[in-house]
Amino acid sequence: MDENGNIIADDFEHGANFQIGKFCIIESGCVVGDNVRIDNYVLLKANTIVGSDVFIDSYVKSSGSNRIGNNVTLRFNATVAREVQIGDGVFVSPNVMTIYSTHEGERVGGTVIGDGAFIGTNAVLGPNVHIGEHAVVGALAYVGADCDAHGVYVGIPATKARSRV
Repeated sequence: MDENGNIIADDFEHGANFQIGKFCIIESGCVVGDNVRIDNYVLLKANTIVGSDVFIDSYVKSSGSNRIGNNVTLRFNATVAREVQIGDGVFVSPNVMTIYSTHEGERVGGTVIGDGAFIGTNAVLGPNVHIGEHAVVGALAYVGADCDAHGVYVGIPATKARSRV
């Protein structure tokens, strides 16, 4: 444990201009790129790979084996389930949750969020869904099926409201 209460695995690797807040846990196999800022109380479980120019806000949690691209923002209290892949230029709003398994505990895989996507506050992304490039998922939506590139999805369950192009 360091002077800020952080617990960081011995094999953790980071690039230039890395900043970390207080009371974070970074497990074995995690790697972050250049210009990454991690705020307070963040949990990066084993084998989470983070690109460059990324901001991870306070209380963000990853479940491990994640890939987070470049120029990504993960806002306050977002939860990134196991095996989620987040593309470049993605914005994940506060309290977003991704899910790895069904309600019966069947592990069906992680979500894929395409480059340039925007995920609204309190959205829930079900297991093994694919969010297309530059898609928008509205606040409070539940996504249980794939979303087309450039689509705008809202509601419970999320349905396509329109296209961005």
